[in-house]
Amino acid sequence: MRKENWDDLRIVLAVSRGASFAQAARLLGINESTVVRRLTHAEQRLSARLFERSHGGIKPTEAGHRMIGLAERVELEVQDATNAVLGTDTRIAGTVRVTSVPLLVNRVLIPALSRLIRQHPDLRVELIAEPRVLSLTKREADVALRLARPRDEVRAFARKVGELSYAVYGPPGVEPKTLPWITYEDRMSELPQAEWIGRMVLREPSLLPHVLVNDAEGLVACVQAGLGKTLLPVAIGERTPCVARIGDHQNGLTRELWLLVHPDLRKLDRVRAVIKWATSVCNDLSRTPDSRAHPGMPCDTAKGPPRRPA
Repeated sequence: MRKENWDDLRIVLAVSRGASFAQAARLLGINESTVVRRLTHAEQRLSARLFERSHGGIKPTEAGHRMIGLAERVELEVQDATNAVLGTDTRIAGTVRVTSVPLLVNRVLIPALSRLIRQHPDLRVELIAEPRVLSLTKREADVALRLARPRDEVRAFARKVGELSYAVYGPPGVEPKTLPWITYEDRMSELPQAEWIGRMVLREPSLLPHVLVNDAEGLVACVQAGLGKTLLPVAIGERTPCVARIGDHQNGLTRELWLLVHPDLRKLDRVRAVIKWATSVCNDLSRTPDSRAHPGMPCDTAKGPPRRPA
C-alpha cells in the first residue's frame, strides 16, 4: 500500500472516531489545520466527499462509511501482523484503549493496574474515564466495562464479569437522620441508583437533596465533604476514606458488570491480556463483603469532613 493511501485511511479513522477536527487532531497528535488539509487532499485524490461538515458536527457520507470500513479492516490487519511479529518472543506489547465510567476507572481499574503492567511491561493501557457510552464499533475504545447488559453494540462480544451491590454511605461520625440525600441530576433520573434514592426522599421529605450531580464520582466527593448521604457500590464505599456505611437503609439493589470487546480484537494477545486482568479485577470486586454496616476508612486529614449541625 502506498504511504499516502495509508495516511488517508488514518485521517478518515481519526475524524470518524473524534467526530470533530479538533478531537481527530488530538488522536493523531497533530494540529487541527493539518487534519483539515490532509482530509481535503484525501477527498481530492478519491474524487469523493467523505464527510459532511456542519455546525452540528461532522458526519460520514456514504463514501465515507465505505472508507471507514476499509480503514478499520486495514488497521486490524496491521495490528494482527504486528502481533504476530511480537509473538515470536512471547511479549505482550502495544496499546489497548479501555473505557468505563469515571468511578470504575478511578477507584477500581487504576488501583489494580500496577499488577497488569508488572506482568506485561511493554503493554500500554489508555484509560478513558467517560460517563457517556463510547462506541466499540467506531473504535473509540477497544474494551469497555459497563454497569448493565449492553443493548447496543450488537457486533461487540459481551459477557457478565461480576455484580456490584449498593448501600447507603455518609460522612463518619455524623447522625444519619440529619443528613440530606445527595442524588443525580434530572437527566440521570432513570439510573437504578437515582430511582432508589428518589423513593427514599419520598419517605424523608425533610431531607430533600441540596446537591445534584451528573456522575458517581461527584457523589463520593460530596459525601467526603460532609454534604449528605447517598447510595454507593459497597466494594467502593468500603475502601474510600471519609466515607462510612449507614446501616439503617437496607436495599437489594445490584448492578451487573459487563465486559465488552470488539470481536475482531479478541484474538490479539494484548487485548486478551487486558480482558483476563479486567475480569479478575471485577470478580474480586464482586466478592467484597456487604453483610454489615462498616465504620468507614479513616479520613485523609485529621479533621475529616465538615460536620453538619444536629
